Amino acid sequence: MKNAMWAAGLSLTMGLVVGCGGVVDDETTQESSELETRQDAIPDCSSGDYYTMYFSDATYTTLIGGRGCHCGTYASWGQTSTYRQYSVDCE
Repeated sequence: MKNAMWAAGLSLTMGLVVGCGGVVDDETTQESSELETRQDAIPDCSSGDYYTMYFSDATYTTLIGGRGCHCGTYASWGQTSTYRQYSVDCE
């Protein structure tokens, strides 16, 4: 089940990375250039697999994002929220 959720999250991430293109106005370009220079540290994924799934509300039925490490690689997609489930798999 964890691998299926991980694969689904990774597939969605790859889809979001590719994007759809489109016209960008000047105001958005200025804001994004500030974000392009930002450098955040990538989490260390050498200590095992972990994953946090984020849901839209307290029913935990609509998955809206995820963050975590799998096989030494960090992935992040979607949004975060206060409704989350955390799993650890240190094989």
